[in-house]
Amino acid sequence: MHVFALMVYLGYGEGRTLISEGMYFMRIDVCNKVASEMVKRYSSHGIHLDDRVVAYCIVEELPIDSKATIY
Repeated sequence: MHVFALMVYLGYGEGRTLISEGMYFMRIDVCNKVASEMVKRYSSHGIHLDDRVVAYCIVEELPIDSKATIY
């Protein structure tokens, strides 16, 4: 089964760290809305590079018998 997985990274460049994964969505528009809301409080003005947040959705395949929650 193909789903959209939300990926959230903290930091910038090679030093960035994946801080959230495992949130799955059936619809890309819902996944993109959640990604947008998660980074809304962050901007490029006055935020140190280590504190920057990026969130986006990727297509991922889950096994049919997966116990993951899909929103």
